[in-house]
Amino acid sequence: MGLILKIFAGIVVGILLGLFAPMPVIKTLSSIGFVLGQYIRFVIPLLIIAFVAKGVAEFGKQAGKALLLGLVLAYVSTIGAELLGFSVASAFLPYLGIVPGSVVSAVKITPYLRIEIPAAISIMGALVFAIILGLGITRIKSPTITGFIQEFNGIIGDLIRHGLIPVFPYFVAAVFMDITAKGQLIPTIKAFFMVLVLIIPTQLVWLAVLYTLAALYTRRNAFSVLKTMLPAYFTAMGTMSSAATLPVALECAHKVPFLRKESVNFCIPLFNVAHLPGAAAAITMSAMVVTILTKGQTPSLETFLPFIILLGFIEVAAVGVPGGSVTAALGILESTLGLDQSGLGLMVALFMIQDSFGTATNVVGDGALTMIVDKAMHGDDVKSA
Repeated sequence: MGLILKIFAGIVVGILLGLFAPMPVIKTLSSIGFVLGQYIRFVIPLLIIAFVAKGVAEFGKQAGKALLLGLVLAYVSTIGAELLGFSVASAFLPYLGIVPGSVVSAVKITPYLRIEIPAAISIMGALVFAIILGLGITRIKSPTITGFIQEFNGIIGDLIRHGLIPVFPYFVAAVFMDITAKGQLIPTIKAFFMVLVLIIPTQLVWLAVLYTLAALYTRRNAFSVLKTMLPAYFTAMGTMSSAATLPVALECAHKVPFLRKESVNFCIPLFNVAHLPGAAAAITMSAMVVTILTKGQTPSLETFLPFIILLGFIEVAAVGVPGGSVTAALGILESTLGLDQSGLGLMVALFMIQDSFGTATNVVGDGALTMIVDKAMHGDDVKSA
């Protein structure tokens, strides 16, 4: 069973338990959910250290205009998608009937067991430490430290695939059981549906923006590239993994007659890791809805701006597996927006429901940025279409 089906199953099982299970069972399972939430929060700083440090070290070792241009474009595109998502959500959410604070209940369900697992380092501490470590690796060029961070990266990557992502369905089930038992199910489901109606069109609009800008800059038929990239779009929808879709994306991009082979071979793998506008837009819009539901207020741009800036950076570290983007973002969702365990559980569920479309947007958007880098590096010295 794929991850998205497991998430759906977790939602359904959680709702059924919240409706029909006796309170002792709910409290017992709530205890398990609390421990799972603590475990997830403990792992997140380690994830940030592993992937950000390795990413900074690898990018630092590679000099060149193309790399710098590619990273700047990826970051600007990701931030742009987040700002578009924030703007769309701000414009439409007030009219969609989402009740502020509707997941804040007077009904309290106290778990029988609350095992606190303090994180070894704070989220911001982990981010700063990872950047310093990555920059230090590029300067001293120690094979020992480089080997250690690569091995640590592999360990954390394996933990995510086999010890974190598989936990999400159970965590989501516990969250929805708790929500249902507190009588908060209807407003939560309504909010989920409303934001999904907004997220997917927003992602498609951002793709149109990227390819329009690419067409204006390169004076090429960017939408023929978009059409060529469609097999990668549908492959990404099926795999929910940018990394798994990389071979298909490369094959599609190589079919574009006016893109140089060396540009495709450099840009598509780079953007596969560093360019996640679909995921970033979805996380931003989902975070707004969850903040409204759990905190009872519509966030302002001033409140959200630190989150938007950090999310654009942290998404570079997102491992290319289903759920990797939201996993990497959980830390700053907690540290900058103050989401609690219930809020994080809602974020995971809402993000995973649309993950197919977000991943597809990530992958296909890479084609537009590849056009821009190719033009910037080689000018008009390209093959004719």
